[in-house]
Amino acid sequence: ELPEVETLRRALLPLVKGQTLQSIKFFRDDIRFPIPKKNLRQFAQGQSIRNISRRGKYLLLEVTDGAILLHLGMSGRVAQFPSARRVEKHTHVIFHLTPDLFLHFIDPRRFGAVLWFSNETGHPLIDSLGLEPLAPTTTADKLKQAAGKSTASIKSFLMNAKKLVGVGNIYACESLFKAKINPKRPAGKLSMKDWERLLAALRKILDQSIASGGTTLRDFFDADGRPGYYALNLCVYGREGKPCPSCGSPVSKIVQTGRSTFFCKVCQNR
Repeated sequence: ELPEVETLRRALLPLVKGQTLQSIKFFRDDIRFPIPKKNLRQFAQGQSIRNISRRGKYLLLEVTDGAILLHLGMSGRVAQFPSARRVEKHTHVIFHLTPDLFLHFIDPRRFGAVLWFSNETGHPLIDSLGLEPLAPTTTADKLKQAAGKSTASIKSFLMNAKKLVGVGNIYACESLFKAKINPKRPAGKLSMKDWERLLAALRKILDQSIASGGTTLRDFFDADGRPGYYALNLCVYGREGKPCPSCGSPVSKIVQTGRSTFFCKVCQNR
């Protein structure tokens, strides 16, 4: 989810910005994708980290010619340790920065990625991404244009990274609830007022989650190992059969495109 990645970005930024990447230690050739060791050593090693940015659910550790591209997948995390010694079994890459900063990329399920993004050629995983929900340039009108006449459900639209980035299942369910929009409605049928209400709800929920450190369900921890706490504020996600916080009706659960959707049939009847 976007808030988890943004929380990690903010935690890492003061640690690594301006630091030199002295060396990179690899413990395997691939995670979800092959690790481009040659490019990382050629273009990133020995370089100063100019900034850490985020695109969707990807972190970019920016250097002169591009960026180290990190994706946490389902269970990935970046943790600080005092040495390059492999502390945990599922540590796949260790970044050594000056003066004595070691960042361990840990991913038990290996759905994450460590890649290279070139300023010249880009990267296909980044190039195809859609609108950023928190960007000032993203408006309700642009979302409506992106939906066009789509017959796909609004829940599916929110989770389509080619349309809108960084919104996973939890925040899609929660924002639709807050905007009082039925998750089964075709995205192309939403009015401009619907889009305005939905965008406002989505931004509010994402901002609240970032402020409280993300959503802890299983494996998310920030750079210091501290869990996020937004799970305490969930209204419908994972609450099937429990009373809706607005009207008291039981929260419903359906399956859409292979993912569980939680919503209130009474409040979300539009």
